[in-house]
Amino acid sequence: MTTRLSAHLAAPACHLPKTPVLKCGTLPTKPATEPASPPPQQGIVAGGCHRPDDFTPFPGRCGTPVPLPKPGGCWQPLDLGALMEVNKLDQTKGPIGAEQLTEAIKNGTADLDGQAASGEFRAFSEWAQKNGNRLTPEAKQVMDIYAKYAAQAKASGQTGISQAEHAKMLAEMSKVGDLGAKQALAGLDKLPTPISGRDMARAIERGARDTDGQTKAEVAAFKDWAAKNGAKLSPEAKEVLGIFEKHAGKATADGDKDLSRSEWQKMLKEFSCVGDVSAKKALAKLDKENGPVSGEDMLQAIREGVSDNDGNATGSELREFQNWARENKDRLTPEARKVLATYEKHAKAAGASGLTQQKFDAMLKEAGQFKTFRDNSMRNALEKLDDKNGCISGKDLTEAIRKGAGDHDGQAAGVEFADLQKWVRQNYSRLGPDARKVLDVYEKYATRAMSRGQTGINNSDFQRMLREMSQVGEPLRRPTFLMG
Repeated sequence: MTTRLSAHLAAPACHLPKTPVLKCGTLPTKPATEPASPPPQQGIVAGGCHRPDDFTPFPGRCGTPVPLPKPGGCWQPLDLGALMEVNKLDQTKGPIGAEQLTEAIKNGTADLDGQAASGEFRAFSEWAQKNGNRLTPEAKQVMDIYAKYAAQAKASGQTGISQAEHAKMLAEMSKVGDLGAKQALAGLDKLPTPISGRDMARAIERGARDTDGQTKAEVAAFKDWAAKNGAKLSPEAKEVLGIFEKHAGKATADGDKDLSRSEWQKMLKEFSCVGDVSAKKALAKLDKENGPVSGEDMLQAIREGVSDNDGNATGSELREFQNWARENKDRLTPEARKVLATYEKHAKAAGASGLTQQKFDAMLKEAGQFKTFRDNSMRNALEKLDDKNGCISGKDLTEAIRKGAGDHDGQAAGVEFADLQKWVRQNYSRLGPDARKVLDVYEKYATRAMSRGQTGINNSDFQRMLREMSQVGEPLRRPTFLMG
């Protein structure tokens, strides 16, 4: 029996594309339409400009892969020296700062092998793409500078960067400061002068609190700004900056790129302890003086400590004087207390806005009426005794009386004598035996003049008094008789 096949066979489940049968040594026909090739990439990217596929089936022999020629010789292998430098960066921890990356680029491109814009740049560029999360904004800026110079060299058909351009590139990289510090310093530029210690402390906190490994650059930025704006800085701002330099120097000397948390907290605490420098300096003079503080002494200290126009007259400066007064209350004369109370009254009335020059002058005028000593020449002479340490000798007191009461103003037995008596009551324990005898001599001549209704001591009596004072303490000379 003969079986007949159907003329309509089922179509196969899939169709294989028809491929031309090639003979060895013949080229395939080019299709009428080709897929559009991707546009060429602009600029320099990691990996240079080499094609991703180095080999393609090309009929030399049937189906044997043949390497494609490198287009224009653009591709270059990774540079070994640059790879060594990025490997060092891989071994570090934490963020990579501008200074650190600049040093790596400098070392990795220093061999003059003509690869700074090709193999060396490729090594750094690929590493930067893989480690972007570790790069600080400043380090990324350094990498942008490198890319700019590499692109310029490539555009000129060079694989390397000329030595002149290389030096220029490194110089530009070295100028990349800390962006946080720059922003903080830009804020200081907008503040009225003088820059207070609190202003400087806040700027340092804002500009250096990020752990970006840039402490050295941050300090350099603040020092450079201070050098250019020294006239704008108050003494307190300079002291705060000095504290920052001290703690940063300690950290970098130990090999750290950032201040540790404990070191940072120590620095901030030290910032908060910075009082008013001008007030401290004025009060330090009072500390050096001996004996009670007169109204004139307190007024002079306030004048020197508050007149710097730093905006702290009602704040830190006032607190410095109040704290000092509490610690030295036993030394304050009634007049000194009244002077300080006058300052407190005017400062409280001025409030946070501070004392204007007009208000400050009014305060000084009102406080000036509370004088411990009424005669200027005697007060100046007695202040010299306050500066002297230890016991007051007869010679010391004689000299003070000569200068304080010898001005021929007719007050040697009046206000000058009264001022000396007031000073002696406050400093009697400091007088040596001879000084007390000198005081007795002065009292004798002064009371004699007052009994005559005079406030002065005539010149002949005054000179006799000084001679008598000068003989105090000298051994008595017994008269000698010559036997005939």
